[in-house]
Amino acid sequence: MLAAASPEERAEIGALFYPVAPTKKTATKAAPAVERPPVDFSSRPEMPEDPELDEDFCHGRVPKPFKSDESAAAEFRAAEEAAGRPVPASEKSFYLPGFGTKIYIGTQCSKKSSAGGILCADCSNHKSEYEAAGSKGHGTGKKAWYGVIGEAPPADAHLVGSTWAQKKYDTEYGLSPSASRSSGSKKAKEPKEPKEVPASQGKAVIPPKPTAPKPKKEAKAPAAAAVVPPASQGPAEKKPTQVIADDLTLNPVLDCFINSEGVCFYADLDETTLEPIPDMSRIIGSIPKGMDPEEATEKDFTPA
Repeated sequence: MLAAASPEERAEIGALFYPVAPTKKTATKAAPAVERPPVDFSSRPEMPEDPELDEDFCHGRVPKPFKSDESAAAEFRAAEEAAGRPVPASEKSFYLPGFGTKIYIGTQCSKKSSAGGILCADCSNHKSEYEAAGSKGHGTGKKAWYGVIGEAPPADAHLVGSTWAQKKYDTEYGLSPSASRSSGSKKAKEPKEPKEVPASQGKAVIPPKPTAPKPKKEAKAPAAAAVVPPASQGPAEKKPTQVIADDLTLNPVLDCFINSEGVCFYADLDETTLEPIPDMSRIIGSIPKGMDPEEATEKDFTPA
């Protein structure tokens, strides 16, 4: 144990056998605490307002696509890359820069309104299915609905003007974008294992080794015992074999797709329909297995 331990871990083990001066204890505890530097909110971009309504087109609101303004899109991508936040090639819509979670910018739908109404056929269907679903979440796919120009969007829509967007605007400026969070994989998960195991400081060196085989042994046990371990270890090991497209559910609060095993996949945006689609190659975290994917919130989410 001592041979494999780092100098800091040896100091903690030694503290169990010999008295350690208070100054040394506080030094070892203070070392891991790294506070994020204060953020300069004066550089935070202002929340844009809806564009002026054009009565000749559908009044529905949709995320503003890059192709609607190619010069602005090139300038936006260059600025984000210079700030160390390169925009993925798969990203098709504008969003406010500098936020941990994307806050998309809205624009008016470019389609013609249906006869006798203010919405086009697509937006009308989106609104109807959203309302039929009991207004639970701003919707996905055919249920995607962001309101009409001049009115507030649904409260949980990931769009400028919503209650959800205002909360992110007030608390998340300066954090890494969600796209960069999804780049972490197995290495990001491994440091979390020791936090669940150590009951005493003296055994903090060993847990990473025994915890890896334990879930495998329990997974071979009867079904009743197999329900517990996958919550912490199962998703990371089973993701290559348990991904089933038909079994995905979009969680609008976490802005990701979740399968029945609790694995969370990055929510991309379809270039033509501007609707969320799962990126099965990018796992951003997990929720406890057995939990309803639609009911999961940020407190249930474990980043990858």
